[in-house]
Amino acid sequence: MGKAEFVERSTCISCGSNDLAELSSGLFSDPPLHDLISSDPWGESPVPFLHGKRWSYVRCKDCHQSFHKNILAPDWNERRFSKWMTQEAISEFEQANRTSEKSFRKAVSNAKHIMQLERLTKDICDGEPIRLLDFGCGYGEFLMMCALFGIEAFGVDRSSAKREHSNLNTIFSEIEDLDAAQLPRFHVITLFEVLEHLDDPRSILEMLKEYLVTGGILVLETPDCSGVEDILTLDDYRKIHPLDHINGFTPDTMRELAKRIGFEPIRKPVSHVTSDPMRVAKTEIKRLVGSAMGASTQQYFRKR
Repeated sequence: MGKAEFVERSTCISCGSNDLAELSSGLFSDPPLHDLISSDPWGESPVPFLHGKRWSYVRCKDCHQSFHKNILAPDWNERRFSKWMTQEAISEFEQANRTSEKSFRKAVSNAKHIMQLERLTKDICDGEPIRLLDFGCGYGEFLMMCALFGIEAFGVDRSSAKREHSNLNTIFSEIEDLDAAQLPRFHVITLFEVLEHLDDPRSILEMLKEYLVTGGILVLETPDCSGVEDILTLDDYRKIHPLDHINGFTPDTMRELAKRIGFEPIRKPVSHVTSDPMRVAKTEIKRLVGSAMGASTQQYFRKR
């Protein structure tokens, strides 16, 4: 196989405007990007296939959404999932970045989400168990915790490595597989660190909206790319990786995308999952001060 092939996104991924301004660009073979990609664990290394290929990070002049203009063509994106991002490479990356503290914080965060969603869905569940879809669910850790709370939880993830190494049989490879399973519509749909990876995030959200009951809850979470306009550091690379994190969201652009599709921003209920009174006090102070809704790139919405 020769050099990687890319397709161009010539209109805004959020509002559809073609009035785009380039923030930064370069060759995949230029430093520091070449060195950053080379240092990541891979199955088959993508580096030889990227030599001489150009990346371009742009911002919409109308809605200020930022994204990579050039993305891998479908066949090459499939190669990325099947040959570049092997289970061994994923495990090596996760092991290098996992600590017991991070794992604990993630479990606490998942528990908080469940507490908040239980409160927000009381009026629409009508005594039924909460039905939840986690789109881009990975190995299904959130699904497993949901099941412990009596939630009927399902997932979708296109990574064959993650599906095959999950202990769950409720993870589908494509959205369309939900139709074949004849599942009722969901009360909650979550996308944790998924939107930044999608070729066409607006179309995916529009499709997912049809699987959500009226009044259902949508949870979105992505890295906050506020102020990131170029790939100069490891942190920049992690946030706007041109092969992986192809969309750069801010609190404002996330909220505006969801609103365009027909979702209403809502405040998250306060939940406490801690034995530390000081953490409870800090959370309550933030609530009383009234921090702005949507001030982060973890946001809740309700289907209108």
